[in-house]
Amino acid sequence: MTENQHDPLASFPGFPRGWFVIQFSDELKPGDVKPLRYFGKDLVLFRTESGRPAILDAYCPHLGAHLGYGGKIKGESIECPFHAWRFDCEGSCVDVPYAKMIPRKAKIATWPIEEKNGMIYVWHDTDRHGPDWEVPEIEEYSEDRYLKWNHSVLEIATHPREIVENLVDKGHFLPVHGTKAEKFRNEYHGHIGIQYNEGVAYPLGGGEDHYKLTATYFGPAYMVTEMKGVLESIIINAHTPIDERKLHLRFAVSLKHDGAVERTEKFVDQYIDNLRRGYLQDVAIWENKTFQERPILCDGDGDIGGLRRWYRQFYAPRDPVGREAAE
Repeated sequence: MTENQHDPLASFPGFPRGWFVIQFSDELKPGDVKPLRYFGKDLVLFRTESGRPAILDAYCPHLGAHLGYGGKIKGESIECPFHAWRFDCEGSCVDVPYAKMIPRKAKIATWPIEEKNGMIYVWHDTDRHGPDWEVPEIEEYSEDRYLKWNHSVLEIATHPREIVENLVDKGHFLPVHGTKAEKFRNEYHGHIGIQYNEGVAYPLGGGEDHYKLTATYFGPAYMVTEMKGVLESIIINAHTPIDERKLHLRFAVSLKHDGAVERTEKFVDQYIDNLRRGYLQDVAIWENKTFQERPILCDGDGDIGGLRRWYRQFYAPRDPVGREAAE
């Protein structure tokens, strides 16, 4: 590895602080129990009979069974498959069927969770502090003029910062995606990073699309794009680390329709296919490139330095004053 190359884990060890998408709402029905692995940890996600989602560390504090494999929902709690101990959404043991007293230390760590915009988000902070910003509402999601999410997920062997740098990487659009970005700029406001982009796209299926978009990262891993072109849409690009070398990239599209829902739905599969193939073009590069800690840039490149300074805040310890205010 040369002096100019660098393992991103050295300068960005562990996982960033922020909200991460772990499921779309329609993937988790009442009574569902799912084992997950994110942030290098085994977790269990479930939805109670009343419809409340919750996420806990995976292992029962009794004798270590994984609640995600064979665990069952009983009302508003999850039942361990090994000895039928039950835990509520706050991780507290609420029943041991064969005992007179519940051990005081019988508790499982829980994770802050939010269900909004048809997605389930979990808050990650290595220091286990609570959220210091809220997941914003997507107004279009509740409007009848937009279709429900059409979503997909990919597992990618890369570091999250490689994906985030696309926010400013103007130069890759034409050679990788065949897209000519004619107007391009970025802004940063606290935990928010924005790309404004106008130009002409040449879809893989043929034709051309004069587009205008605003892509906004809310924290380090959740991006909402408002796209106007031949079609108007809201696009979700959200990545969640599995471990330090792999992540899930979720993307979703909601198309605007003019009242003719069936006619609009005919475009969805083709639209999603173009997006997926576009992501795969990036994936082929992400999984085979090396990270340049000190890249040699030119005047046509985007603001890589500004992006990296913005992104670093999610790895830095949180300001104690800000933390106290948030808590």
